[in-house]
Amino acid sequence: MNPKHLLKNVHVQSAQYKILLNLPFWISAGLAALVSVLYNVLFRMSEDWARAHATDSLLLLTAPLALLGSFLIGHFFSKEALGSGIPQVIASVELSAHDHPFLNKLLSIRMLIAKIFGSCLCVLGGGVSGREGPTLQVSTAVFYQFSRLWPKSLPKPQLPAMILAGGAAGLASAFNTPLGGVVFAIEELSKSHISVVRTAVFQAVIIAGILAQLFLGNYLYLGDSNFGSLPYSVLYQTVIIAGIVGIAGSLFAESLFRISTWRNKKNFSTKVLMTLLCGGLLSLTIWLCGPQTVGAGKHVMLEILKNPMTPADPLLPIARIFGNFFTYIGGVIGGIFAPALASGATLGQFLSQIFGFMNVKLMIMVGMVAFLTGITRTPFTSFVLVLEMSDSHEIILYLMLASLVSNVTARVVSSKSFYEQAAHQIVSAHQEPSSKE
Repeated sequence: MNPKHLLKNVHVQSAQYKILLNLPFWISAGLAALVSVLYNVLFRMSEDWARAHATDSLLLLTAPLALLGSFLIGHFFSKEALGSGIPQVIASVELSAHDHPFLNKLLSIRMLIAKIFGSCLCVLGGGVSGREGPTLQVSTAVFYQFSRLWPKSLPKPQLPAMILAGGAAGLASAFNTPLGGVVFAIEELSKSHISVVRTAVFQAVIIAGILAQLFLGNYLYLGDSNFGSLPYSVLYQTVIIAGIVGIAGSLFAESLFRISTWRNKKNFSTKVLMTLLCGGLLSLTIWLCGPQTVGAGKHVMLEILKNPMTPADPLLPIARIFGNFFTYIGGVIGGIFAPALASGATLGQFLSQIFGFMNVKLMIMVGMVAFLTGITRTPFTSFVLVLEMSDSHEIILYLMLASLVSNVTARVVSSKSFYEQAAHQIVSAHQEPSSKE
């Protein structure tokens, strides 16, 4: 067949169109993975320095300064970078339906730079913060910016699909959990946009996940956790731990939301004073509870999963919860996703030992699922993430049960998740300009 005739074939043209339509997802996923890897390296270096100096009195001074510096970077360079990043991504999905002009700020290059350096500065000085939530916003910004640069002469992908794929790719590369990225995109990001969650999300997650593994290695976030046969009594123990920790997670999230909402209404001077106060309270927490307070918490989770039967330190859950609490309400750039897992893990260990439960290692993972579910109200994402991070498929039933129980008990405190409420505030604040246009 003549090559010219072949190119005019309807099937060839259809395939060409589909490739061009998916090409921006593939390229964006690759770029997002590279940025995420760079962010991971910078954040890990900052966290390692802070942990290495966690016993020094110097950190008690740097903690307030780090929180203040992180807040000032966000306030003067990009206000859209302040906070976790996940509410901003959820809001972006909502605003993308009409290509709202606020997306230019919410997912700007300025925001991306501020997000990376502001969160690294926060953890460098001793802040209890994570990079996982910020990675979602950074990844989404990469997808959004690339969609704007995509030639108009080529098939243009739907903006909501690009933003959804960016968020999913960000989570997949942050935790090395491709399935978790897909589930999160469906369960949290696309509650009203499920029709656009198709192959684009899967493609973005796969490419971002592969490239992240290429540079960082094929690792398990929490290492390999093996379990033997478990007795039936573990079922009711799971219900008890998940119920209590789920309520604790919901209380934590609701407190964060209310105080953050109150703070946002204050003037600049009041915000600075509050940041310094929170920094002082963080320093006090580090001094009272010890060096395990510092960092995102991955090292804490690995340690207690490795030695679950070591007598639990009652100060450790207090350190992890209040360390992250004081850091976040200080108005910094940084996330609560990974710290929430660490808080749940320490609560799970402490409560299971107090109650005399034998399967402490399982209850640690139950606590992780429950605390995260209490904050996010995404039960499927929570158990899939922990399952993928640990490769513990034999306990899938218990993690599923923990996610469902904690999702129910968390409603005692509030019917909405922290991320959902924070995202609603962003969308509500910019609905009027959209309607006027």
